[in-house]
Amino acid sequence: MVLKYKEVAQDIAQKIATQLFEEKLPSESELMGMYLVSRNTVRNAINVLYNQGLISRIQGSGYFVNKPLHNEDNLMNLANKVGMNALSNETPVTSKLLAFDSLPAGREVAKFLHCNVDDPVYYVKRLRCSKNNLLSLEEAYYLRSVVPYLNKKICSDSIFKFIKNNYNIEIVNADEYVRIHQLTKDEAAESKRPVNEATLRIEEINYLKNERPFNYSKTCYFQDDLTLYYHISNYLH
Repeated sequence: MVLKYKEVAQDIAQKIATQLFEEKLPSESELMGMYLVSRNTVRNAINVLYNQGLISRIQGSGYFVNKPLHNEDNLMNLANKVGMNALSNETPVTSKLLAFDSLPAGREVAKFLHCNVDDPVYYVKRLRCSKNNLLSLEEAYYLRSVVPYLNKKICSDSIFKFIKNNYNIEIVNADEYVRIHQLTKDEAAESKRPVNEATLRIEEINYLKNERPFNYSKTCYFQDDLTLYYHISNYLH
């Protein structure tokens, strides 16, 4: 069951995406009347939107919709866990499956997923495209104790959408490491790019609500004008 403040946050986010809320959100009192909820529920929803970088808040003035500095068409907000689908509002992201298997985690993946080396994981490698444009090359591992079933058809679509709808998995936290990566010989052959070409690579570990890691992935991105967006709050100073 989705908590009420999350429902409100999701609906406001949708209204922002469709530009029903274009510049500024209604006041807290107006949102309370719109959604028939308490002030605390509205404020919790606002906190979600703020933490994802969708809005800014100015004391005494209200809540304002954040506008990208540039490159809105190829902007990926890493906080909202929409991933590649955020890059293509008009044309869907499709996948070409290169590898699919169930195998033991092994030492490296077990270290990231905090599991035993013999624990089974699904391994997925795929190219992701929009129209005929190559977006990324992705390698991902899913802990089978959390995601008990995947198949090739599922992996040709949105895996996160499938596991969210079928296993009630809510991804709240993630660790993401962004680096410049030079394509290996195999990666270059799979993506039809030059060997040692510099790409942007994101390594990611996704966690369940109880902080249990269940997914580890490495994704190389190929768009020339890709922008990654983070909203950062620093409470250490």
